[in-house]
Amino acid sequence: MAAKTIVGNEDEIRFWLKSVLTEENLDDFSVNILGNSEKGDGYAGDIVFVRLTSAIAHSPKEYNLVLKCSKRSETLRKTTPIKEAFTNEIYVYNTVLPVFTEFQRKHGIENPFDSVPKYYGKFTDENTEVLVFENLKSAGYSLWNKKNPLTRKHINMVVEEYGKFHAISFAMQDQQPEKFQELSSELVDIFKQTMTSSAFGDVYSKGFDEVCDLLKGDLDDETLIKWKNLRKQVNYIFTDMCEQPDVQKVILHGDCWNNNFMFKHAANNEILPVKVAMLDWQISKYSSPILDLSYFLFVCISKEDIEDLDEMLRLYHKSLSSHLHRMGADSKKLYPLDIFLKDWKKYGKFGASMSSVLFKVCATDSDEVIDLAEAVENGGDVGTAFSYDVKDKTSFKNRARHVVKYVVENGLI
Repeated sequence: MAAKTIVGNEDEIRFWLKSVLTEENLDDFSVNILGNSEKGDGYAGDIVFVRLTSAIAHSPKEYNLVLKCSKRSETLRKTTPIKEAFTNEIYVYNTVLPVFTEFQRKHGIENPFDSVPKYYGKFTDENTEVLVFENLKSAGYSLWNKKNPLTRKHINMVVEEYGKFHAISFAMQDQQPEKFQELSSELVDIFKQTMTSSAFGDVYSKGFDEVCDLLKGDLDDETLIKWKNLRKQVNYIFTDMCEQPDVQKVILHGDCWNNNFMFKHAANNEILPVKVAMLDWQISKYSSPILDLSYFLFVCISKEDIEDLDEMLRLYHKSLSSHLHRMGADSKKLYPLDIFLKDWKKYGKFGASMSSVLFKVCATDSDEVIDLAEAVENGGDVGTAFSYDVKDKTSFKNRARHVVKYVVENGLI
């Protein structure tokens, strides 16, 4: 596939990689740019796929890499927190995840949370941020088709991994409170920054209207009115909902929709997942674990599986409790099941709110996407990039219907 240069030519990419891969002892190497991400795959950044080959004749090395590069549009960088989002993600990979790994190692965890791609490092300058990862595709991982809900086995795998990931925060807060407080305090709440912009708030508010219009005639008016009333709470849900001092908090993944998970499947079964990798930690923050869990479940679950959602919640808590136990902590003390379920009732509306926009994204074909940088360069704003009319309304409707029905009937909104 011919490479279309979105960001970075070969010389620039060589410069970035030479800076990042210092520990790999690569004095001389060739770079082959294999391709770029599709339009709309990243609103704040672009992906470049690269194969690097060392020039050492007796022992050549080959690296299949992914470069995640921030968009350079000055207008976009001035009007949206792109730099802050990339800085946040760099902090997670450089600091948070290594600390979590070491904490688990000291407890002798044989099956630790490690569901992230291998990270080689970062390059930054005044208007560029680049993160370098292994290319998971070359290791047999793939994305799930965003138009289709995840299967139950995929859902269960991610739910269990979130349980393990969140357990580390709970255990560290209990055993190393000062170190954890310092670690979590450096994370930036990107949502809070973006919601100060009326354009971002409008995107989410209009999402509720779109879903309501789509489901007229499918669901009763009372259900749709309750759903639409959520738009009045948008700012509260995204900025203040979990700010009370007694809220149980952990470090979050943050962006939990379909395309931020890659799965490795069994060799003889293309739909049996054996491993997952969580991508995109730009909006990671310190808040209720329900935000990760509700976002993921409501955006990725099928009509059939949502009826068993209570079972998935218990699976999450079982995974969290088990990982806490292995780290010498007690879930009954740190996050008992009854408190967790109460939190689900209080904060599950976060995932419901996210779903109103993400269902549209999941139903969108690549030729419908409006590039965010192009939109603002042409005088628009972030709202412009989401103002298109989805052609595949059937997919949009099918993803939304059962979630709206469920959250209303179960008193989550």
